[in-house]
Amino acid sequence: MSTKIELSRITIDIPKVDHKKLKALAALHERSMREIIVELIKQHLECGLSHYPNKKTQDVLRNIEEGKNLVEAKNINDLFQKLGM
Repeated sequence: MSTKIELSRITIDIPKVDHKKLKALAALHERSMREIIVELIKQHLECGLSHYPNKKTQDVLRNIEEGKNLVEAKNINDLFQKLGM
């Protein structure tokens, strides 16, 4: 007895340049654009659950959005020095 997976259809609009890139990528890998997109969606859904930012990362991102606890630096060396690196 075979089990049939129920499918849903979606339609998306993307810039023509991205469509051309996707089409070329698919041809290069001898796959369909659909196969590539479905694989990317699956990867994103699978890692989306395991890569949810932890509490500390969420706090840092919130501080950035609110402009709190930011370190201003003139250049990368100045930043490293201020961060003690």
